[in-house]
Amino acid sequence: MLYNQTVLSNENKENVDFVYFQDLNKSPCFSISKNLTDLEVLYSPAFKKWERFKNFLIFGTGGSSLGGQSICSISSESEKNIRFVDNLDPISLENIFSKMDPLDTGFLFISKSGETLETLGQLFLLIAKLRHVPDFEEHMLIITEAKSSTLREVAEQNGFTCLDHPTEIGGRYSVFSLVGMVPAVLCGLQPKRIRTGGRRVLDNFGNSIYKIQEGANFVYQNFASEIKNHVSFIYSDKLFCFGRWLAQLYAESSGKKGKGITPLLAQGSIDQHSQLQLYLDGPHDKCFTFFVEKYDSNISFDEEIVSAKFDYLKGKSLSAVFQSQSMATMKTLTDKKIHVRKIEVPPVDEEILGALFMHFMLEAACVCRLMEVNPFDQPAVEAGKIITKELLSEK
Repeated sequence: MLYNQTVLSNENKENVDFVYFQDLNKSPCFSISKNLTDLEVLYSPAFKKWERFKNFLIFGTGGSSLGGQSICSISSESEKNIRFVDNLDPISLENIFSKMDPLDTGFLFISKSGETLETLGQLFLLIAKLRHVPDFEEHMLIITEAKSSTLREVAEQNGFTCLDHPTEIGGRYSVFSLVGMVPAVLCGLQPKRIRTGGRRVLDNFGNSIYKIQEGANFVYQNFASEIKNHVSFIYSDKLFCFGRWLAQLYAESSGKKGKGITPLLAQGSIDQHSQLQLYLDGPHDKCFTFFVEKYDSNISFDEEIVSAKFDYLKGKSLSAVFQSQSMATMKTLTDKKIHVRKIEVPPVDEEILGALFMHFMLEAACVCRLMEVNPFDQPAVEAGKIITKELLSEK
C-alpha cells in the first residue's frame, strides 16, 4: 500500500457521486499517468545534449513550477545543482544572474500559454545577458503549448528547443506531464515511477484502498459546516513543497462563485511553536490534514549525554521523537473536537509522491463537483494581469 488515510474526527458522512469518478478517469490530466509515449523525448539526442550541464535554472510560476519543486524536493541523489526561479523580485534575480556560470548552466522555461509575464520577463532578461555567449541557444529548453505564442515565437527566432505542453491539461494539473517529468530527470529521479504511483491510485479510483471518496467527504463536509480553512500540517521536510503545490491546487480549483476553501500550510514540528496556539485556542474555523512520513532513524539519544530533565529521550530514536510530536499535535486538536485526518506514508520515493499527486488532484476535483464549481478553470486571475499591463503601459 502506497499510503494510509485515516479520518480521526469528522461527524458527517456522505458519499460522492461515483459516476463522476468515471468521468475524471478519462480526463487527460489524470489519464496521462497511464501513457509513456511522450516520455520518449527525454531519451532523444537533443534532450541528452541539453541535459549535459552541471547547473540548471528552471523558470516558471504557479503550476509551471510547484510540481517540479515538489518532485526535486524528494531527491537526495542529484549530481546537478538545480534552482527554481518563480518570481520577478529584482534583488533575487540580480543575485542569481551574477553568480551563475553561463557556460555550464542549462535553462528551462515553462509556460503553458506562452504569455506568462514573469516567465517571459525572465527570458528577455536572460537573453540580453547571454546573447554573446557562444552557442547559448544550446543551453535553452522551452515547454509551452504547440500554438502561436510570444514564448514559442521567441524560442523559434533564437533556435531554442521546444517541447509541447499538453493543451488539454491546465497548469496546476500538469505535474504528470513534461512540466514535472523534465525536472524529475534532472534531479536523478525516474519519471516512469512517478506516473506508476499516480496510475496505481487512478486504477483503484473509488476503491477503499485509496479512499478518494473519504478524503473528498472530509473536506466537503467541513466546508458545508462553514469550516472553510484547510491546514496541511506536514511532518516531512521532503513534502513541504508538496504542501505548497497542494495549496495552489485547492485555492485555484475551489475559489469561485463566492465559494472556496482557503488552504493554509504548517510545518511540523516548527509550527507547533508558532501556529498551534491559534489553532487550539483561537476560532475553530479550520480542519486539518496531517502528512506524516514514517521513517526509522539510525540516530538515537545517548543515555550518557542526555540531561536528567530530558530522561524521556534516553535511548529513543530521533524518528520516534518526531512521530510522537505529530501524534501529540493531532491529539491536542481532536481533544478540542477539531476535525483531523492523517495521511501516513513510508519513506517518500517517486511512487509515493506520484500517488499523493493523483490522490489530491482527484480529491480536489470531487470536492469542487460537490461545491458546484468548475475545478479546471481560473477566470478571476485574468483581471490582475490586465491591470498590471495597463499600469506598465502608462506614460
